[in-house]
Amino acid sequence: MRMRICLLIVLLLNIFVFADSCNIRPLRAFTDSPEKQTLANVRDSLLSALQAQDSNEVFRFVNVLKNSGYDERALDNYELLQIYLMMNKYDSALVTLVNEHFRYINESYVDEFSNCSNRAPYSAFDDELIAYANRIIHLITEADFQKQLDRISDGATTQEYKDFTNLLKIILKNTRFNHISKRSDYYAGRPPNRDSFQQARFYGGSYTKEDFNDSHVFDSLIEKLIAFKNKYPESEFNPWIMKQVELKKDDRERDLKKRHYYYEFFYTGGIGGDYFISPPNGSYEWNVVLQINRIILSLSYGRDDYFSHGWNVLLGVDAFENKFFKVVPFVGGNNALMAGTQFEFRPWISELGREAPIGCYLSIKAKYVFKYGEKGGEADDDEKHSKHRFYLGVGFHIW
Repeated sequence: MRMRICLLIVLLLNIFVFADSCNIRPLRAFTDSPEKQTLANVRDSLLSALQAQDSNEVFRFVNVLKNSGYDERALDNYELLQIYLMMNKYDSALVTLVNEHFRYINESYVDEFSNCSNRAPYSAFDDELIAYANRIIHLITEADFQKQLDRISDGATTQEYKDFTNLLKIILKNTRFNHISKRSDYYAGRPPNRDSFQQARFYGGSYTKEDFNDSHVFDSLIEKLIAFKNKYPESEFNPWIMKQVELKKDDRERDLKKRHYYYEFFYTGGIGGDYFISPPNGSYEWNVVLQINRIILSLSYGRDDYFSHGWNVLLGVDAFENKFFKVVPFVGGNNALMAGTQFEFRPWISELGREAPIGCYLSIKAKYVFKYGEKGGEADDDEKHSKHRFYLGVGFHIW
């Protein structure tokens, strides 16, 4: 199931978007202001404290930045997560990861087609603190993410936090939350208001077809989530747990619909081709078929040595359809009138519906046709004749 991979690509390609469609509230602008220079100096001091591994000074400067009134503009929560990991504050790192990272993942599920619902604010600085943190703590790839989760699991102070981190590792591995991307640009207001220009960070991930061949993987994840909630009923992570249960159930239903798209796409239309032959006399037909909703239009070329040959146009109605069977009565003709009924059995249907609501199928067909109006085989025969024909055939259709 690669729909969320396509979504991620679209998100990364859409660089400039408007705040009206974003879940990021506009942050106060302070470009080249005295306040920004003051906070830049505090960030420099924070960098020095990190390099010296002075925990008291590190978190004193963190508090100054977070309480400055500029929120993520002064120190964004991704930087805070990196700082907790650099200072081996694993419990705080875990809480920050859940509260910030998965918050945006959850919002992106709510609106799959939002351009920025999984964006997090990015600080207003591009300085040595960012460069240093990115050299020490990497969260850009799936491997980086798993490595840091291993550190959190090993260093967590309680069994609850260890169990929760191990649960995250399982979920991340199965659902392929690939990375946290580098910064990208967006407008918090409509251009050309440059004061509203900000930067954001993508929290990205997706499922893969290889991971989810059936719904049992989703069921297993749901069971593990509920087991954690039952083991730790007072856990601060339980709201996130229940949100994930909800999302996994939605994902399971979405996955089933995509793998079995025909449950919802009967009578929707398609194009295809058929070949028929009549065993009693060897007459045959080639059909090109176009279906729009229940209406089926066929352009047919047939040869019947005992009655007629040439092109005919047939108009049918998709009277009944399920996964395996289809019944189509039809009328039409050219120099002769035709009416009949076609029965179809599908022994094979593709799973292209996992990628998009489209697929293909192979069909085995039987058809009865009543023909009337064309002259008989003799040269001096001017009377109208009627014939009954039975055909067997095969078809291939894109649906």
